[in-house]
Amino acid sequence: MILGICLLSLTYFQHGLDKETLVLFVAKERPILSEEELEDIEGLAKEMSIQFIIHNSADGIPTGVTTLPSLYFQNRKGRSKYYGRYSNIPRLKNFIRTSKLAHQKNEAHEKKHLFVWKEGRADVSAPLKLTELTGSVPPDFDQAAFEEMAKKALADGMQFFKLEDTHLTTKNTRSFYFNIYPYLSESNELSLSTEVFSQYNCVKPVFTQDIPIAQSKWAEKEVAFKQAGKFVEEEILRQIKYSEAGDAFQPVSNKVKEISWEGMGLGDALDMDEQVERKVVKEFEFARSWKVEQRENKEEPIIIYHFLSPVDNYAGEVKELAGVMELSKNGSMEGATGKFVVDIGDVTMGSDDFDKEVHYKMLNRKSFPEASFEFVRVNGVKDELKLGVSQKMEVEGVFTMMGIPIPIVVDTEIEPFMAKNDVPKLQVNCTFQLPLFEKFNVEGPDGPSPAKDVLQFYMQFNLEVN
Repeated sequence: MILGICLLSLTYFQHGLDKETLVLFVAKERPILSEEELEDIEGLAKEMSIQFIIHNSADGIPTGVTTLPSLYFQNRKGRSKYYGRYSNIPRLKNFIRTSKLAHQKNEAHEKKHLFVWKEGRADVSAPLKLTELTGSVPPDFDQAAFEEMAKKALADGMQFFKLEDTHLTTKNTRSFYFNIYPYLSESNELSLSTEVFSQYNCVKPVFTQDIPIAQSKWAEKEVAFKQAGKFVEEEILRQIKYSEAGDAFQPVSNKVKEISWEGMGLGDALDMDEQVERKVVKEFEFARSWKVEQRENKEEPIIIYHFLSPVDNYAGEVKELAGVMELSKNGSMEGATGKFVVDIGDVTMGSDDFDKEVHYKMLNRKSFPEASFEFVRVNGVKDELKLGVSQKMEVEGVFTMMGIPIPIVVDTEIEPFMAKNDVPKLQVNCTFQLPLFEKFNVEGPDGPSPAKDVLQFYMQFNLEVN
């Protein structure tokens, strides 16, 4: 049972409410985005109560903007670049929600044996995946030597892309991945086919065809790979200029005037204060049993997750959470117990293609439809929970996904508050990391380890009396 006596109301200033801005950089003479896409982005900003600015490159662009169009979300916590197709509004919404809680870092990471095109401020990479030779494979065939020859011959066929032994890629690096499939017939005829993928979708290729893109006699295999290099480069350049899927862009010329974010009125020091009314309660006794409050706005996520930098642009969210928590007799988290459950079907990365891949190929939703966390110990608790007082603690427990239980520690902050009509609630903020590959053998996106093997989670939800 909960007893409370409200003595007075106190009005105070709450810092940290975000002045949120969405900035789109475009070239007026070649905006690339359609009017419909611009209207959709503007509509999303209006829906999410975000200031929307379209900035013409002719007026100058900050140094870090390397391609057009480019879209950034900014609040007082920082700034993140959107990494996705502009027509994919659900993914854009997911990006904004994720950035509100945790902004991306722009750390560079090194990749080896990469095809790279540098134009103006932009750099474009084309990572290669060469599959093993199939068909009538010669008995003395050396796959390693074959790959070395193939890369050099592909580079010889390209005019703009150069093969680099190492290359530092960042969030600004635009990429098209291509696969080459070599086949050797019984008549010693080498045939090469290809698939080209956008960096925004590693599942569905932006180019593929049934007939080979290059052929030659086995003794002249360098000729076939040189032809393939020319073909692939032309296809990537065509995608950059004319893509209907949403991959077109324009490199920013070195002649474009450089300006600062501060010069645009968008410096990092953004402040916004808002008056918030809270209740001050003198007497209060906590209930022991609590449950996750179901939000009125079902579109707002409870959980945000992303891979570690530099691949933290791969992010997602969960909108539903179920669970209960039992406090100890004295209203303390010390000795508390609880269990929380997520439906795997509610996990989304803002794209149907990604979601299907995540649900069924990565997380095996059909066999394991839920993931859960059950905590067994709480460390760092100093006092009983008190209204208006935030307490930080470490919650130890067992996280179970795909039928595999692993121990994790969740950094948690809990603040009791009095909601409307004197209804008590607990605001909970949590963060933890999940070793995706090490424990669950789930491979992340293209990138360096351990960044692509670990997921970072952020959670924010309320508990109400059960």
